[in-house]
Amino acid sequence: MSDLAPATRDRILEGALLAMGRVGMRRLTMSDVSERSGVSRGTVYRYFPSKEDLLAVLAEYERDRFSDGLRAALARVPEDQLGLGTVAEYILSYLRRHPALTLLIETEPAFVLGFLRQQLPVFHQITEELLDPVMRKTVLVQEGRVSVPELNELLLRVVLSVFLVPGESSKEVVGTLEGALQTLVRLAEGKRRTPAARSPAGRGRRAAG
Repeated sequence: MSDLAPATRDRILEGALLAMGRVGMRRLTMSDVSERSGVSRGTVYRYFPSKEDLLAVLAEYERDRFSDGLRAALARVPEDQLGLGTVAEYILSYLRRHPALTLLIETEPAFVLGFLRQQLPVFHQITEELLDPVMRKTVLVQEGRVSVPELNELLLRVVLSVFLVPGESSKEVVGTLEGALQTLVRLAEGKRRTPAARSPAGRGRRAAG
């Protein structure tokens, strides 16, 4: 196995994600993977003798894909501007731009929920490791209201909730969840909510009172 190239392996795995985004996990075949990755079937089977072998490695690939992307996102933000908003934005963007999850959540929700349950501890470990300094600077942690692990857990679960609620069919619920996420970030970073402008009717009622 020493002659196997990491670049080819990653190309196959990325192709597998793209194929899953088209046909789903249950209908996925090695021919689909070969077509989407641009690698011959023989080469695909040389790297992954079966679909089960491929899916087992895909979980590790997702872990590395998530952590590498988060590191890159954090590196692009000046240290004095780094906060939970950056983190929440990255995680939500990662999920919504995922080549497979956005389709599978509609066609195979049980698979997606199982995948996220499996990956949540991994995401938790990665975010806590990378974001410990950021979270320790938040008002909620400094005032002792929550611990770093508790804030990390809350952030991940709210972000996942925003992702899992279908946007087109439940816009009001999505708006509520996104508002909750924004509130969490604002509270953690010690920012006050910008007062919303009162409507003319509201101003009229106040003047009348």
